[in-house]
Amino acid sequence: MASADMKRHAEHFLRVATEIPQCQRCGLIAVGDDVATLFLDLAVEMPTHWHAKGTAPNGVLPVERVEVLLGADYPWRCPTFTLRKGFPRNLHHLTPGSENVCPTPCLVDGNQDEYFNQHGLIELGIGAIVNQMGVWLGRAAIGTLMDPDHGWEPVMRQGLPNRLIIDADFARSQITDKSGSVWLATKFMKGKDLAGKRSYTLSAHNEFAAAVGNMSAFPFEAESEGRYSGITATVLIWPPNGAITSAVLPETVANLDDLAQRAEAFGCGVEFAKFLDRLQRRWAGKTDDATFPIAVLFGVRRPFRLIGRASTIELLPYLIEITAPQKRASLFEGPNARAAVAMEQLDRTTPALLRAVSAAPSYPPFSLVGCGSVGSKTALHLARAGAQILAVSDSNELRPHNMARHALVRPPLPWPKAFELSDELALLGQKPEAHLIDVVRGLKRADNRLLISPPGTGTLLNTTASSLVRDALSMVSPAELPARMAEIALFGRGRGGFVFHEGSNRNPSLADLQAVLSATVTPYERTLLFDPEFGLTQIQIGEGCGSMTMPMTDARLSAMTAMATEELMRLAGANADGGELVVGVAEPDSPSTSWRRLSVSKFLEIPVEGGEWTLRLSSHVAGMIREETARFPNVETGGLLIGSCSSLMKTVTVVDLIEAPEDSVRTPTLFVLGTKGMKNRIDARFEESGRSLLDVGTWHSHLAEQGPSPTDRKTAKQVAVERAPPAILLIATPATYHAIMHQDAP
Repeated sequence: MASADMKRHAEHFLRVATEIPQCQRCGLIAVGDDVATLFLDLAVEMPTHWHAKGTAPNGVLPVERVEVLLGADYPWRCPTFTLRKGFPRNLHHLTPGSENVCPTPCLVDGNQDEYFNQHGLIELGIGAIVNQMGVWLGRAAIGTLMDPDHGWEPVMRQGLPNRLIIDADFARSQITDKSGSVWLATKFMKGKDLAGKRSYTLSAHNEFAAAVGNMSAFPFEAESEGRYSGITATVLIWPPNGAITSAVLPETVANLDDLAQRAEAFGCGVEFAKFLDRLQRRWAGKTDDATFPIAVLFGVRRPFRLIGRASTIELLPYLIEITAPQKRASLFEGPNARAAVAMEQLDRTTPALLRAVSAAPSYPPFSLVGCGSVGSKTALHLARAGAQILAVSDSNELRPHNMARHALVRPPLPWPKAFELSDELALLGQKPEAHLIDVVRGLKRADNRLLISPPGTGTLLNTTASSLVRDALSMVSPAELPARMAEIALFGRGRGGFVFHEGSNRNPSLADLQAVLSATVTPYERTLLFDPEFGLTQIQIGEGCGSMTMPMTDARLSAMTAMATEELMRLAGANADGGELVVGVAEPDSPSTSWRRLSVSKFLEIPVEGGEWTLRLSSHVAGMIREETARFPNVETGGLLIGSCSSLMKTVTVVDLIEAPEDSVRTPTLFVLGTKGMKNRIDARFEESGRSLLDVGTWHSHLAEQGPSPTDRKTAKQVAVERAPPAILLIATPATYHAIMHQDAP
């Protein structure tokens, strides 16, 4: 930008500033091709008697001169404001810097450039930012830059070129009532700041580094390959419990002597001196021409909790450098000698951080069965919301064709999906166990159940889309596997998805909820669920190699899985006593997606006389039976049972009824189910359910508390001859139920 343009911008800024009431005087200091420097004399609001004295008690003047710097990219970037060199520095909202540099205030929360340009007109942006500067000065004068009711406001560190990434919760957990220090293993990476000077990013691990002992692992190592430049240490130092620092100390630390004084002010001068001594002794007899950055992290005790934290400990990191050439008098003889600078502290990626950023509640931990496309995306959605994942299990490898929709991107060499997903989750602060296991077989053994669903698991999520896995999970007793079970699956080539969340004590189970879905499915859902056009197809993934898959784009799978995961989190958080069923479908020619929710009450579990089978009767059907018997209080009545059967589970699940046809016979001692139109009604119900629900038997009532009669047993035997078992006869007495089916003796 030419100097004429910079001058034009400067004069425009000054014209606008003169119209601002707080601006008593303004002018141009200097202008060049890339920068223009202005001054503003701003009146500061303060009590009258301070104004009369010519200063506030903390040194803020009634009129403060502020320099304004317009850079080459103005007005795309907000002007920079600096205060006079003698401005009091023991205030909040001041960026760290040497005493030789004019302090810079932080004027707004968030991005200052966005704030300046949000109004559209440059004139409005100038007015807003200058007004904000005036407000800042007024609050600085009366000491209200921090509101104690909101918590202690940490020292401004944002945007500093040197950074320490650390698990703040872990660091605070190490601090005891007595003064002390610990060394943490740390990786570092070299870089350059905007001025071209060397800068560092340090990443501290939740692992201790050996501060003493020649026989222990040496905590410093230079590396020349990979992303990191080497291994170093972060030393965490804290004062005793009573050493509370209530004052804001100027962030003007520039060298080791300043750092020692700062440690003394925080109440941990002795511990800092011990650290320097241990550092010298740790390097005794060792040499290395490399320069190692070290983070000195003070755990400062404040008078009340920090804003946004539950702790009163403020973490303040500083950077020093050491080098250990063969001939040396000290470790501090490197390029920056005894320099010390403030660092920006960033929280390490942890579930707690992700939960806070996501504004998500805390959930009981999850474990996952199935690490495919839906499972991997669900796992990452959960982890990024801060939910803890204890275990992931799958029996398959991650192969090249999986890259079409899997959440992970990996080289072509196959590797177990569970292992790959576990490694990915570790980058989000998770520590899930990974198991290459056949879940259907594994659930039969107690030791494998502990792997699939470790102690502490709140929700065991099935994402396999396997009916065998669903049934196997439904068969495990709550005593054997206490976690609540849930399931996410997509259908209709990604246009539909459902979420199951079982009830307490595995009632209703995942298998029960699948039967309820079939019974309540809408016509559009039925098409997406059961029409072959929207089902699986064979895709060639190599010469002579195919994969049965449901073709869809990654975008479609991701969108539906994301919404299903939101529903899962809601259900897991509520953890209702009954079961929950949620179904979502995308409109055929629209991105709109609609979801319906259905609460499913507990099923009645009725042992079937004459075998190992159990009848599971939905509460909805039980209500229909009681309504029917109330309509015919003086005679026996009945109807047809609609549901599903599982030979593997030895269960008959009843989720609907077909009313008795008009040719049925009802008497006080006998009910005979008619046949008129019955076959057509059975066939129609079969088709309505996507050909998944069958007639599984009949029911009739008894007027008294009487179990199966000889006639009932004879009927059961007749039905067994006419059709393959199981064929249930359900008897509803006034107070209970009886179920029988005939089986030939082995």
